[in-house]
Amino acid sequence: MEGPTSVVQKEGRGSLRLRLASILGGIRGRMIVLLMVAGIPVASIAIGNSVQDYKGALEDGRREVETLRTLVASRYGVALGISESVLATLARQDPRLSAEGRCTTAFSQTIELHSNEISHLAVIRPGQPPLCGTLPAGVDAEALAREAILGRRTVYGAFLPATAGRPAGLPIALPAGGETGDWAIIGVLLLRDYAALPGEGSIPDHLVWLIDRTDHIVSPGRADGRPTPVLDSAVLARIEEGGPGIEGRGGAIAFAGARLNSGLSLVVGRPVAAVREAARAILLQRIMELATFLIACLAAIVVGADLAMVRPLRLLSARVRGWRPGNPFRVSPAGTEPREVRAVEQAFSEAAAALTRREADLRAALEQRDALMGEIHHRVKNNLQIVSSLLNLQAGRIADPAAAEEFLAARNRVRALATLHRHLYMQHSFEAVSLQPFLTELANQQFASHNEAPGERLALKLDVADIAISTDQAVSLSLFVTEAVGNAVEHAFPDEARGTVWASISAEGEEVTLLVRDDGIGLPDRKTRPRGLGLQLMEGFAKQLGGTLVGGRVEGEPGGTSWTVRFPVRENPAPRPLGR
Repeated sequence: MEGPTSVVQKEGRGSLRLRLASILGGIRGRMIVLLMVAGIPVASIAIGNSVQDYKGALEDGRREVETLRTLVASRYGVALGISESVLATLARQDPRLSAEGRCTTAFSQTIELHSNEISHLAVIRPGQPPLCGTLPAGVDAEALAREAILGRRTVYGAFLPATAGRPAGLPIALPAGGETGDWAIIGVLLLRDYAALPGEGSIPDHLVWLIDRTDHIVSPGRADGRPTPVLDSAVLARIEEGGPGIEGRGGAIAFAGARLNSGLSLVVGRPVAAVREAARAILLQRIMELATFLIACLAAIVVGADLAMVRPLRLLSARVRGWRPGNPFRVSPAGTEPREVRAVEQAFSEAAAALTRREADLRAALEQRDALMGEIHHRVKNNLQIVSSLLNLQAGRIADPAAAEEFLAARNRVRALATLHRHLYMQHSFEAVSLQPFLTELANQQFASHNEAPGERLALKLDVADIAISTDQAVSLSLFVTEAVGNAVEHAFPDEARGTVWASISAEGEEVTLLVRDDGIGLPDRKTRPRGLGLQLMEGFAKQLGGTLVGGRVEGEPGGTSWTVRFPVRENPAPRPLGR
């Protein structure tokens, strides 16, 4: 058993289907659907291009940070190269050969000359104090010198923290004295914002981080003085040195990394939030432009379909509904309708004219048929009256009372049929006959045929419903009433006895009940008198009506005889086709 929720859902789906059928059933709705279907490829291409442009804009942000990495790496390489060149020049001059004062003076002059790159210089021999120059606290000069001398290569140490007025530093150790030298020159490189070299413009919105051999991260600062955010360790783990750029959390900054040398790595960043927002704004703008275009197309289609097709068809529909058979249907003289609508209008006008002519022909044929049928029924009635008169004359010349009675009974049956035909042509209806006036006249006619008048010796009480039956059933019904009423008047009241004859017809649904009874002496005993012709005819007529004769002698008060037939109302059988 379905619950109330499922019933409501089904009703909602049914209502939605009806609403969709109502919308899509008209020309406007179908044209909108066709436009939407036709616009799917266009919309798909436009949206696809917009999405590609959006992705391209984001990719441009990543490419920009890769370009920034290349530029900054090259500039830091220049700075590191300058510093290494200075140290190499000092190593070739062998400052130890000079007096200590002259060595220190030479270092001071060098530092003063390269004050933006180098802050300290010193000559270090492992196991001894500095032979010349000084180094700041925090520089592991012994380990750096030993590693440089043993490896005969340039070695970079751990970052020195920035102090007041001095940026962070990077110790550099360079082996000196040739292949067999046992000393090294150590300098401290100042980690400034080398993203802008002298004589070149600064790269806007750049972020730079340096990573030393101990994975310590330091930022050399920014030329505009703004602080550099802390580099997220999760982002650092995803950066590939020399690999493609990546986006950080939230996609606000794009990062790229590079290795400057064996002891120093570079990470650059560039804010891409503005690029992302600009790309998103362009994407939304493209989508809005597409939606506006499609809506404008839909509006144009709706208005155009209404003006060019729906309105002319609506006007044509109103004119068609207002047209009445027999009247001409005139084509609109405006001539502004589409050719197809005018073709439909012209076709309907021609069909209406043909229908009017056909209707006139049918009406004339029907009138002719009615006149012919009326004439036929009139002549049949006249012929039956002649037959009835002949039977009446013949009965008057027969001496045998029994034979004369049979002739009179035949006369009454012929009169009943003549009365039926008279009612048919008087009512101008040849398919059905109204029972109320017909049976009233027929019952009174039977009284008159037996020289009786209703209301004198015998009373006649009729209760006939105002119904109509087919002419086919009316023939059997008229003959049945003739037999039943005639038998009651002739045989139920002998010796001038008084009494009443009742006849009634009632309808219940598609069935009719006919009742004829009297309060006379009743039927004779079947043992003393066999069944007569009248009863046999009544049974046959009841069968032709589609029912069964029920009744007979009524016991008790008031006595008499009662006959009932219950039969269905049938239409006349279809006429048989004429043979060729």
